[in-house]
Amino acid sequence: MKKALKILAGILALMAIGVGGVVAWQWTFIQRMLTYPENPITGVDWYSPMATVAGGDSLPVPTAQPQLSQAALEQIEQYAQEHRSSSLLVMHQGKLVLEKYWQGHDQAAYTNSMSMAKTVLSLLIGIAIADGSIGSEQDLVAQYIPEWANDDRAKITIEDLLKMQSGLRDYEIADDPFSDIIQLYLGTDAKSAALNVPAERPSGQEFAYINANSQILGLLLERATGQGFGQYLSTQLWQPIGAQDAQLWLDRPDGNAKPFCCLFARSQDWLRVGQLLLNDGKVNQKQVVPADWIQKMLVSSGSEPAYGYHIWLKARTQDGPGYKKRATKPFLAEDMFYLDGWGQQRVYVMPSQDLVVVRVGEKPQDWDDAVIPNTLIRDLQSKK
Repeated sequence: MKKALKILAGILALMAIGVGGVVAWQWTFIQRMLTYPENPITGVDWYSPMATVAGGDSLPVPTAQPQLSQAALEQIEQYAQEHRSSSLLVMHQGKLVLEKYWQGHDQAAYTNSMSMAKTVLSLLIGIAIADGSIGSEQDLVAQYIPEWANDDRAKITIEDLLKMQSGLRDYEIADDPFSDIIQLYLGTDAKSAALNVPAERPSGQEFAYINANSQILGLLLERATGQGFGQYLSTQLWQPIGAQDAQLWLDRPDGNAKPFCCLFARSQDWLRVGQLLLNDGKVNQKQVVPADWIQKMLVSSGSEPAYGYHIWLKARTQDGPGYKKRATKPFLAEDMFYLDGWGQQRVYVMPSQDLVVVRVGEKPQDWDDAVIPNTLIRDLQSKK
């Protein structure tokens, strides 16, 4: 892949020179392609520029002796360590019962969320509906994004974006520098890249995991609230859940955040996000996200039963539209759902078991989503 990118980067450079010199954005784009880190989750120093998402007074994570057996905890710890993990955290009944770090990682270390950021974005959409900034998820996107008002995208709703059924062009080829995902991820104008993705089929009918859906939702949120994505995230979610400062990767200095991917946070703060979801949007009895919005997020999409509002609801035991098999067996807890980021960034949430599990790290050669949650569920069920 890297060799192909270097060749294509050279072609781009020659093309730019041929039209009068390489401008700043082209240099940045080419440099990003050529120098992309081997470890994109933990190699956080590569990402620039960054903007701080201010946290609040960090709420302590309570700890307790585990009711889970030592054997089960050792089993999942070994699995995580053998699969390139940087951290593994388990919270049971609101208490931290396992916290392990590897690869030089510790409590203070940031990692790239990849697509786990999409679930955070969905939470913010629910908050914006509750505070009146957005009418409802049934609103047409074009009410907020007038650039879409006069073409086939005019019928797309906010819900269509959340469910990944917008009908937008599916051009998500990681080895192609001209593809939508590469322009969004490595380019210097994520807003324009997303706004220029056309519709290819009717909305509301077919699931297709397209990152432009989330980038447009982020732009819609900014226009509806009159606040930058990072500011709204900080005041409406990150500070209320007691999270520490986080970082957003911008496309250029003072430019656009990338809500489809790049929220850099600490492992304990991902645990806080999972616990918020498990508690129906509450933190210490304060309703941060409306409970009815959390419930809407967890309703299976008609076009893809494994997906809700920017969150995964079922183990992917076979390949599907736009995704690969990730589990050998279904989850033993039918109410389980999870945040999913590239490279197997995970926040598993199991309400019936009062369990939240966080795994972050680099992409392993293989990964079975059933191993960690099902090991813990079997252990708890054996005690009943």
